[in-house]
Amino acid sequence: MPTSPLVLPEDRQCPVLIHVPHASRVIPPEIRADLIPTDVELAAELDESTDTATDEIAAAARRHSRLRPTAVVNTLSRLVIDPERFTDADEPATAFGRGAVYTRTCTGAPLRAEPYPRTAELIDTYFRPYADAVTAAVDDRLRTCGRAVLIDLHSYPATPSGFEDPSAARPALCIGTDRVHTPPWLSEAVRGAFASLTEIDRIGENTPYAGSYVPLRHYGRDERVISVMIELRRDVYLTDPRTPDPARVDRLGRALATVIDQVAAQVAANV
Repeated sequence: MPTSPLVLPEDRQCPVLIHVPHASRVIPPEIRADLIPTDVELAAELDESTDTATDEIAAAARRHSRLRPTAVVNTLSRLVIDPERFTDADEPATAFGRGAVYTRTCTGAPLRAEPYPRTAELIDTYFRPYADAVTAAVDDRLRTCGRAVLIDLHSYPATPSGFEDPSAARPALCIGTDRVHTPPWLSEAVRGAFASLTEIDRIGENTPYAGSYVPLRHYGRDERVISVMIELRRDVYLTDPRTPDPARVDRLGRALATVIDQVAAQVAANV
């Protein structure tokens, strides 16, 4: 059976949702059967593709925040489907085989047959139910709090992947913003909360990644849905591609909790 995202409960008054789409390495056997890489090659791809321990950072933030936010955590690898891609020709990553259903690895090597005959099946089975679950969680916060603030939590390797622009800056923290859904006070709250960590040597905006996730039902239509992306360079908190440093994870969780508390106060004062 398909695995929907894990939706962890919130304190009712908290408008914040932490979205963790890429932390899992889990690939069901029936999906693995269609993947071309050997087990060794697939492990290397997962090391590069997976936002390792971002779910642990989210969990630490939920422990340390005054009001506990909703967490929406993808329990499957992005190699099953990537829930943050568009499913049509509007998705630019399709050009290098990294659309909603990947056909290429981070190095550009084949991941699935091209064209992949099960693309529509995987979108119907995994992508759409996931999108519906995130949309429902956002709608719940809108009904209860009058606002929904989505923190889109990611990480990326220090070295660019094969499909990335090698000249783009790769700061220790990238803040992704959207011109409609990210008010300046939100990006400033992130900048301020994470600046106190000495490991964060630089903070950039929209580099090497840009934008922030908003469910399509709300995107460009409902300004009550607010969103910011937090992208952490992995050497900030990992000792190797698979191993988080618990102390650093906890410090990042505390910084994220500071953002959550500021957001909750801001929303409460303006609703």
